[in-house]
Amino acid sequence: MSVRVARRRSAVRLATAAALLDVAVEVLVADPAASLAEVAEAAGIGRTTLHKHYATRDDLLRAVGHRAIDLWEQRIGTAVRATDAPDGGIRALAEAMIAVGPHLAFLWRNPIFDHAEDIGRRWKSVEPQALTVLQRARDRGLLRAEVADHWLLQTFYSLVYVAAESVYSGHLAPRSAPDLVVDTYTRGLGAS
Repeated sequence: MSVRVARRRSAVRLATAAALLDVAVEVLVADPAASLAEVAEAAGIGRTTLHKHYATRDDLLRAVGHRAIDLWEQRIGTAVRATDAPDGGIRALAEAMIAVGPHLAFLWRNPIFDHAEDIGRRWKSVEPQALTVLQRARDRGLLRAEVADHWLLQTFYSLVYVAAESVYSGHLAPRSAPDLVVDTYTRGLGAS
């Protein structure tokens, strides 16, 4: 996505730091090498104003990382509480994660977070909630019993990532994405 597209999306004046971070994630997902000047331009603010909020590029990246986890924490509760859903809450989890797909993609793609202990700690505090939903589906027989927890999470994340990217690129309708993730996750692609 070009800076112009991001600027169009942020045509309304940025009223909050969260809005600034949401524009930043769009710019940085589209171009991981984007400069602070490009982020500021996309947000419709001056570079100096951006530097008042985030003194360095690393400061901005960390703030975007924390924003991604904030959004994931806010949305994951619906899936965790879907205890009586026939699918154990997998669809609600897919919907929650796809909705914040660009933010999660930013976390997953950015090597700076491999060594950011604060981001890692927060990620590890939310991840068990996602695993709970997937384990519940496994316990209900929707997933094979022998599948390890790590593989449950990683394959689910992979499908969410591809679905969110497909929505972002216009190849998949936002409303179709969660169902496609669940169907692929629970039934696979092989013919039975």
